[in-house]
Amino acid sequence: MRQLSLFGDSEENPDGGRRYRPILTVAENFKGVLDIDTVKGCSLGMKAYPMGGCYGECYANKIAARYGIDFKTSIARRLLRSTRASVYFAVKGHYATWYRVGTAGDPCHDWDNTLDVCEFLQGTGKTPVIITKHWKTLSDSHLSRLKALSAVVNTSTSGLDSDSETRHRVEQMDRIKAAGVKSICRVVTCSYGPSQWARQCHEKQEYLLSLSLVVDNPLRATKSNKHVMNGDIILERKDEAIGGGKLVSLHNSSVYLGTCCNCPDQCGVGL
Repeated sequence: MRQLSLFGDSEENPDGGRRYRPILTVAENFKGVLDIDTVKGCSLGMKAYPMGGCYGECYANKIAARYGIDFKTSIARRLLRSTRASVYFAVKGHYATWYRVGTAGDPCHDWDNTLDVCEFLQGTGKTPVIITKHWKTLSDSHLSRLKALSAVVNTSTSGLDSDSETRHRVEQMDRIKAAGVKSICRVVTCSYGPSQWARQCHEKQEYLLSLSLVVDNPLRATKSNKHVMNGDIILERKDEAIGGGKLVSLHNSSVYLGTCCNCPDQCGVGL
């Protein structure tokens, strides 16, 4: 399956620039992830962090900016009658046993559409892996539907999050687990410097990594990041790293940086 051009996923905005199209597509990215984004763009994340998105390093925002696409507006991407069959069989025919929802946008911006799409794809036999920061929380009804789907929910967290964000996301992980849905703590990790701020981030990171079940997702950052420049976050170049850039902050040298097909975590499906 070829990766789709971003221009196949976007259209001219009458107000200028480009915006994502409201039509669901299927694509395989450079890491081999089968990407079915029910939402593209991240309005609430960009509102909370207008300077570059989360941690100032949102990779999806960087890609959108490169192509002149408005990432600050969340666009729900829906199945069309004319595309339902092609989407279904593209997913069914892919070698992976799971697909990812939440690559270039947070599916929480439209939980109803996200669950509708996953229910439509249930017959493919693939496991939906949903990655979210819970800007909008799941309802009890949504959790019941996720359980029926045998979905895996990755809650994206980090030592870089505020205390209130951490509390909220841990609360949502607890709700998901209590509802009988597989809950993964997906930690954006860093190698931190010696400052007080960095030590506090490190302590929060250690707490998040102590939770079960955990996926370690190292931060890809730029040299111009203010926390990199002042030594609070330590980067190293890893030419073998695939997706998201070669400058990686590694608190653990053994963290996997390759393609998805060989990843031991499988976004929590295999945990």
